[in-house]
Amino acid sequence: MFAGIPLSDPLTMFHWIAEDNALVELADKQRPDQPLFLDTEFMRERTYWPHLALLQVNDGNGCHLIDPLTTSVEPMHDLLASRPLVMHACSEDLEALWVGCKVKPLEVLDTQIGAALCGHDMQSSYQKLVEKLLGVSLPKTATRTNWLQRPLTDEQLEYAAHDVEYLPGIFELLHERLEAQGRLGWWREECARLVNDCQSTAAPDDLWRQVKGAASLDGPSRRRLRRLASWRDASARQRDIPRSFVLKDAEMLSIASQDIQQRSQLAAIGLHPSALRRFADELLALLSEADQGDIPEALPGIPEPALRERIKRLRDYFSKLAASHELAPEVLARRRWVEALARNPETMPEPFSGWRAELIGSDLGALL
Repeated sequence: MFAGIPLSDPLTMFHWIAEDNALVELADKQRPDQPLFLDTEFMRERTYWPHLALLQVNDGNGCHLIDPLTTSVEPMHDLLASRPLVMHACSEDLEALWVGCKVKPLEVLDTQIGAALCGHDMQSSYQKLVEKLLGVSLPKTATRTNWLQRPLTDEQLEYAAHDVEYLPGIFELLHERLEAQGRLGWWREECARLVNDCQSTAAPDDLWRQVKGAASLDGPSRRRLRRLASWRDASARQRDIPRSFVLKDAEMLSIASQDIQQRSQLAAIGLHPSALRRFADELLALLSEADQGDIPEALPGIPEPALRERIKRLRDYFSKLAASHELAPEVLARRRWVEALARNPETMPEPFSGWRAELIGSDLGALL
């Protein structure tokens, strides 16, 4: 798929694209078999949705910084959706692409995942890989800046260009190593799983499971929390603010664990006066009906001694297996997968299919 792709030395120039005709011209120049090396800058500190602020594209011949605030980005839609995208640690970038461009990529190859399958740390940053693989030290001065401001500073532009300048070089080295190790299929499988996870959303009735501390609640409290979590998410979406700006997790747990019927009770748990003004009536109406319906199944609590021993045996097994293949243990088996398997040995977690199943073989059944 990638044969013949020009992977040049690191680039030193970039093209600023802020007009539709320049974007159309860029899109028209791309070959249909050519992957794009991509990154995004977005802001979401005070919003529910990521607000796309910049698209960085390296097409193997140059770095292009595309301003989505002044271009329609429509010419890029088919381009981004019809060919492989090489990105780094891209889960949030994929969400920003969907929200900002309505793009669901055909295929993604994430260099952070590729590096992990080569034996690097699972959370290797782009800067760390550039330094380790290419011997280049990149500045980190613009990591926390306002990307929606215009004009962008020279420092921001340089930082943004660097984010795709070295992607072809990293990709080339990782591709060669994984091909030599027979792990290209692993890479594509992991990246396909990442894309699928990014494009799936939790059902409203399951959002309560994401609230920190939910495992400590009894049945009626879990039922109230289910209604609260669904309402909080809908309110945050409607207002385009973070969920925590509506209610914090600790406030959700306090409300769910009590039979609240009056505004004074909401004030007593420490709800901020502005939240009381905006949400008290909605909350009281919601809570008046929250004791109806089934009680959600409890989340797993602290493991019993026998279960802890099984988890330990499994973690030891996966650690040894990972070491024998020069992988970090968490690349082969993340903690939550191991605990899920220990709790329910009859049901293998989905990630243990594919290449992991080939490595595990029949040993795991005997261990369980």
